[in-house]
Amino acid sequence: MKKYKENTIRELRTIEATKKNLMGPSGKFGIILQAFGSPVIRHGTSLIDSTFLKDPYEDDIYEEFSSTASGQQGPRAYRDEIITADFENSYNEGLIFDGLSRGIHLEIIYWNVDNQLRVSYKGYPVYVEVTGELEGYSPFEEWEDIIERLHVAAKQRVKKNKVQQEYEVADKINTIKKDFWQNIKMRWGNIT
Repeated sequence: MKKYKENTIRELRTIEATKKNLMGPSGKFGIILQAFGSPVIRHGTSLIDSTFLKDPYEDDIYEEFSSTASGQQGPRAYRDEIITADFENSYNEGLIFDGLSRGIHLEIIYWNVDNQLRVSYKGYPVYVEVTGELEGYSPFEEWEDIIERLHVAAKQRVKKNKVQQEYEVADKINTIKKDFWQNIKMRWGNIT
């Protein structure tokens, strides 16, 4: 009986989310992520999880190797330096919109691995969608009004970005055409 009620609620919430255009990557959340989201990049390989590796410089045994002539602390001198990322060994795990930078306590995350879309408002999950199936949706005006405002701004930005991309593609095509005719002229001369 409980499962039946839960499935009924899920269906009703799915219908409501669909009517409000929240579901899927082309829904409001997807457009907000496309316009304002930042990629979640993992460096290294997906075969091992390097988030738990021990810091080799955390022990004080390296102090014996410090160089007094240069004033450097040996390997410790390099510990806090910024290392350039090797982009060949990085991959995109998803997108994240962090509203705190805009003064909004809202977070939208999309994970590519399991096609999971999570929306949290004030630290509480208010919307969860996994592979197109609604797993949780707690509608109330406070966060939905914020989504509406963000969606309007995101649509404008996406439209502006799309126009800019079209100009860039047209410019690239014209450059390729020009290079093609330049190569023909160089190889065969002017043809009249």
